[in-house]
Amino acid sequence: MRLNIRALFLIVITLVLISVLSLWSNCSEQNLDIFSKQADAKYEAQVTRDVKPIDCLINGDNNKINCLLSSDTVYVPFSFLKNYFEIYGKLVDNFDHQKEFHWSHSYSKIYHQSGKYDSRGVFTNFQNYKVEERDRVKCVSASEGVPVSTQWNPHGYYYPTQIAQFGLSHYSKNLTLPSPNIQVLENGQLNPKWIIPPSSKLQTVINLPTNSNVVEFFSADEGITLNINEEDDFVLSFDVALSISTSSSIVITMKEYKDSDEVWNLHYTCSHSFISAKGHNIYHGMRCHKDFNWKKLTRNVLVDLQKGLHFLKKTTPKMFRAKYKICDFKVYGIGYLDNLTLSSSNHISQFYSAAHWFVKHQDKESGGWRNPVTRKIYPSIQPLKPGWISAMGQGQAISLLARAFYHSGGNKLYLKSAYSALKPFKVLSEKGGVLAMFMNMYPWYEEYPTFPPIFILNGFMYSLIGLYDLFSLAPNGSEISQESYVLWKQGMTSLKKLLPMFDMGSRSAYDLRHLTLETSPNIARWDYHATHINQLLLLATLDNATVIKSTAKRWISYMNGAHASHN
Repeated sequence: MRLNIRALFLIVITLVLISVLSLWSNCSEQNLDIFSKQADAKYEAQVTRDVKPIDCLINGDNNKINCLLSSDTVYVPFSFLKNYFEIYGKLVDNFDHQKEFHWSHSYSKIYHQSGKYDSRGVFTNFQNYKVEERDRVKCVSASEGVPVSTQWNPHGYYYPTQIAQFGLSHYSKNLTLPSPNIQVLENGQLNPKWIIPPSSKLQTVINLPTNSNVVEFFSADEGITLNINEEDDFVLSFDVALSISTSSSIVITMKEYKDSDEVWNLHYTCSHSFISAKGHNIYHGMRCHKDFNWKKLTRNVLVDLQKGLHFLKKTTPKMFRAKYKICDFKVYGIGYLDNLTLSSSNHISQFYSAAHWFVKHQDKESGGWRNPVTRKIYPSIQPLKPGWISAMGQGQAISLLARAFYHSGGNKLYLKSAYSALKPFKVLSEKGGVLAMFMNMYPWYEEYPTFPPIFILNGFMYSLIGLYDLFSLAPNGSEISQESYVLWKQGMTSLKKLLPMFDMGSRSAYDLRHLTLETSPNIARWDYHATHINQLLLLATLDNATVIKSTAKRWISYMNGAHASHN
């Protein structure tokens, strides 16, 4: 009994000690927390008292900004540093929901090659391009299915370089994106969802050249309507032949249904105008013929709406898919219709639209695609008059046509056009070609064939990639393959010799005008600097020259704030 009392006493004493220690610990932590907060508050108050406004005079009295002084440390506003040193920064929330300031020296992205460049595959990093959505694209022509540029003329014109980029981006997207959703809406069988007014007629007839069923329509003012009501997919493709003797047209109705019930009508009609608009009607013109010539139209109607709204000055460059839906497809007047589909994308059709444009519009004598606008380069250089040819445009068109030859299973029309496009690479720029000579020793293919030449780097490397694509995809041992290989090799030799001249110690130069015009260097913007690096990384998989690899590595370091050492 005595032992049990002793054991009970020890247990009670132990519990009391544990309670006291726990209470003491909690009190200590609370006191420590209070002390810490008091210390932080005291420090912040001290810092606040120490920080004082001070004027910063930048290179003299005429440029003054507001700074802060704390002890012997001067704090300069980032808003000033950003413009003065061309650096970038933004406030972000980290994983702990605390504010962080992210500082960067450049804004562009580098794309490292996963293996040797393949001319059958994606073109550089063009799967990321959205050419038709650029501000400087007026619209996608309903006549040709390619972009219309306003870069140097607000009225709109066909710019070969931009058309090539359009086609190459869609070829690359076709390889990298999932297969599209496709709905067949009409294939000459008369979809039962057509709404045909009493005064109109819709019937299946035989198209004699193809011996296939097509839809013939005759409609008065009301039009014949096919209800769609689609809010996920926006690419419509169809074959159509319209009569120009009547006001025949295709009209696609779209509704802005999230914020309002505004209805927009996209008209595809016989006209020489690229695009026009009035009220809620947007008109995309296509050239028609008297004898019902068939045309294939592949239209991203969301882009067509965007360009129309931009024409009306009612939209920002970005469109939101979730805000719109396609309501109806209507036919007016007299004409024929076939192969009407709705899909999430139709990249390969848009790729071939660009390829067809190059075959159709190539200058047969020179082999070039002529730019129909004046291009001013620099005050001391005579402007390029309409009709000039660009090595970059030639090179990217060759890359496109070589892929069309491969993808089509060997259609020689594309190969013949690409081969003819080599001609300007052998003609001096002052004689209408794109060839310039650096110090009468090294051939260079000029993006802008000026006199004197200025040796633009990115355009030259794009032309080299085009030459490589052609000799890589042309039949082995053919004259085409051999000739493009010679032009490629001599261009690569020039690149390796002249590349160090483009290194400015903290950025690359866009061109060599500081040598040929005796002016200050034309420093490349960060996006052009990144393009230079991406091109060099690609070329390094084809030529293992040290100068290509080391230059690319050094220029990547410039994007992270590195610079050449001082003496």
